[in-house]
Amino acid sequence: MCFHKSFAKSEQDLLDHYQASFDSIRSELDVMTEKFQTLLARDGRLNELTPGRPDALFEVLTQYSQKDALPAHFTKPELAEMKYYLKAISAFHHQGLYRYYENGFDYLPMPILTAGDPNQFKFFRWGLIPFFMNDPDKALQLRAQTLNAISEEMHDKPSYRDALKNGQRCLIPVTGFFEWRWLDEQGTVKIPYFITFRDQQIRSMAGLYSRWKDPRTSQYYYSYTLLTTQANSILEYVHNHKQRMPVFIDRQDEAAWLSRDLSAKDALELCRPSQDAAMRAYTISKLLTTRHINTNVPHVLEPMNYNRAIAEANAFLEKGEKKKALEAFKQAVAGEKINVDDLIRAAAQDIKPELALA
Repeated sequence: MCFHKSFAKSEQDLLDHYQASFDSIRSELDVMTEKFQTLLARDGRLNELTPGRPDALFEVLTQYSQKDALPAHFTKPELAEMKYYLKAISAFHHQGLYRYYENGFDYLPMPILTAGDPNQFKFFRWGLIPFFMNDPDKALQLRAQTLNAISEEMHDKPSYRDALKNGQRCLIPVTGFFEWRWLDEQGTVKIPYFITFRDQQIRSMAGLYSRWKDPRTSQYYYSYTLLTTQANSILEYVHNHKQRMPVFIDRQDEAAWLSRDLSAKDALELCRPSQDAAMRAYTISKLLTTRHINTNVPHVLEPMNYNRAIAEANAFLEKGEKKKALEAFKQAVAGEKINVDDLIRAAAQDIKPELALA
């Protein structure tokens, strides 16, 4: 499956690739920015910091969110709202979109292209809510289950079949995505990989989208799901516990994917594993899953070789120094529940620092 992705390109790059307008996105960004600045203005400490300094703002908001640190002029929902606005707004700067790391469970507004209006980028949120949902609470809870849709089953699943039938297909611009290789059956020890492309060009993931009307507010919520297919040779190794990967639509097929004339059968035929020779995967640090920090930073994508940490831990194990071995390994690998048995199992494996399609 795929719950974490990345995009870092200029507006001009997006325009050159898709020939679509940003007008509707700019309007929504302006509204979010105004709401965010209104909240910031209540606090002198925050008001001195601009959205152009997301790390500093995020740090203060995180401090405020701690137990017994809630300031009188903010409620917990307001602090959560401010964090949400900060994550959404800070990705757009220097005339581009720089969401180096997007966690699907944040449900952030991101630009996609829809079959309904393929010439305009639209803000949709990851995690599809079907139009027929009547209970708002259940609708919002459902998003965690609809970040991905298995393309082979999209005809039959109630959450997706209407969108497929109505031709509600979309393209999701990315420059890469994240997956974890499990080193044990439970996923207690897992290594993050960034899967990207050697040419650093934009690619389009395939998705389905929906418009849901919240019965409490009468406002529309626009959302999408990302389609997956069987893994290629890279993802068979990286995503070893599921062996799935996102569907990528080749550039020459993007117009067809958004065409109202494309049949459901032809759409399914486009949902095949990517054999793009430019694809590569490499190991990265645990930074992207570190709590209470801003993870939308370029160095979240920097390579890290885990075999060095394994070698260091092995050296301590050979001396019988299990505690030191665990500490050395935990510094590199996310997961507080790692024990010596997990470490020994991990140390017996060779973690490939980079993979590529031939």
